[in-house]
This record gives sequence, C-alpha cells and structure tokens, in this order.
Amino acid sequence: MDTFLALVPALALMVAVLGLARLVRETRRENRRQRQQATINYITSTIQRQHELYGEIERDPSFPERAAIVNSAEFHQLTSYFGYMEYLAAAVNMEVFDAKVVDRTIGGRLIRACEDFREWIEAERQRLANPAVYEELQALVDDLRRRRALRAPSSPGEAGP
Repeated sequence: MDTFLALVPALALMVAVLGLARLVRETRRENRRQRQQATINYITSTIQRQHELYGEIERDPSFPERAAIVNSAEFHQLTSYFGYMEYLAAAVNMEVFDAKVVDRTIGGRLIRACEDFREWIEAERQRLANPAVYEELQALVDDLRRRRALRAPSSPGEAGP
C-alpha cells in the first residue's frame, strides 16, 4: 500500500504533464487556424485592389517601359503593387500570415511578378542605393518556389510528396 501511495504524486504529475502537452497542441492548432483565417481575410479584403493593379500591369505590353520612368503613373502603380506584396511578404515571413494559404491563393502571382519585373526591382535597388528593397518579397518567393518544388512530382507519372 505504501508503494501505491508513493506512486500517486508521480501519476498525478504525469497526468498533468500529458494534459499540458495536449493543451499546448490545441493552442498551437488554434493559433494556426486563426493565422490562416487572418491571411484569408486580408487577401479577400484586398483582392479588388490587387486585381486593379495587376490587371493594368498584365494587359499592357509596354507597361514595363513606362514604369521605368520615375514618377510616371505606371511607376507609381507598380510601386504600389510591389509595396502591397512586400507588406504581405513581411507578414508571412514574420509568421503573422500563413505561408501555405498565400502559396495556394496568390503564390503564383507573387512568383510571376518577381520574374516579370526582376529588372525593374534591380533598377529600384540601384536607384535607391538600397539592396534591401523588396527583400521580404524575394525571401517569400524563394520559399514559395521551394515549397512548390517539394510538392512537384519527381518525374512524369510519379506522385509527389
């Protein structure tokens, strides 16, 4: 009987630790769900503005040439679009917003914008003498590419991870 009584505090401690571990898991799961919801809310609340900015950029083949002229309407439009993406990227990189949600919703657009306007971004970095311009966006795009490479099948007909 004394042995059993000696085990009671150890068992109580084990039950408390297991309960705490479960609580931590549930809290993390709820935090992730809230982060995902906040990301979706932000993207949907700004979708109209995204489409306006992106639509003009995508429709006009001469847009990049005109955007290269500092203080042109196109320059300001592109700066606004990249500013939006930079703020979004910073929030994802800081884990305020969820990277998986961004990847699945507008990840392709972010990647394409960085590819299509790579020269413009470099010109802005030089003009401003600041190599950190759009670095949050670049870090996010690099991460999105890695995520997509991991999801992609290794060869045709093979299932991805």
